[in-house]
Amino acid sequence: MLKFFIFILLFMNSHLYAWTLNSSTGKGFNKTEINIYIANTSCTGAGMTIAQFKGLVKSAVKYYWNSVPTSSLFLNVKGVRSDIDISSDTHSTALEKVPNNSILAGCNTTATDFSNSSILGSAQSTCSGSTCKSVLILNAHSESKLPTYSDSELEAVIAHEIGHAFGLGHSEYQESLMYYSVSGKYQEWLGQDDVDGVTYLYPHESELDIFGASILGNCGAIAAAPYTNPTSKTPWGLSIFLGLFLAYLIRLLILFRRN
Repeated sequence: MLKFFIFILLFMNSHLYAWTLNSSTGKGFNKTEINIYIANTSCTGAGMTIAQFKGLVKSAVKYYWNSVPTSSLFLNVKGVRSDIDISSDTHSTALEKVPNNSILAGCNTTATDFSNSSILGSAQSTCSGSTCKSVLILNAHSESKLPTYSDSELEAVIAHEIGHAFGLGHSEYQESLMYYSVSGKYQEWLGQDDVDGVTYLYPHESELDIFGASILGNCGAIAAAPYTNPTSKTPWGLSIFLGLFLAYLIRLLILFRRN
């Protein structure tokens, strides 16, 4: 219910964005702190050691997804799992080795279509009831382009796949990290579409407090984007009225849940 109200508030905003959900995870993990484990497989074909890969995953988490103030998501990068080897696995096979409610990150040469050099990596998820797990695999095939990438570019690639792993689909906006194509594009930060998507999936309940200034203040922050769709604007008077009305309903819902 809380996510529904967040979605309505984002939808009412002055601009309409195009983030989508990962069809496998639906509304994401049923928790806000998600562990990321590193598989004990070689990343040499992707131009890095396992230790370097772990460091890049940590940087991708720190500078992208864990830096969103309107989201409660916290990705916790754990150590290398010496007992998990996905060197010859498909995504489906690797998923069977992932601990429940966590993400496994690794590299290999045999995942689907990795002989295609344009594929830098991919992620796959599965959910059953309240339990989800995801795996992201970087392309370590001999045809991989990853060894030609800088550390900053690799961080963006990994952050993109992590976005899929915790529940986001692709965006149609090129300034977004979750844009469907990385060809000829270098992403140094999250786009507004990315922020809106992760906020919807993992909102802060405190951001909805009608007695604070945050509920309208955060909507204003969410509205600040370099690209707009002039056909998707809502009159501000109506937006403010609906926002206050929804804020009142949300406040009642939170009080009801606490009691």
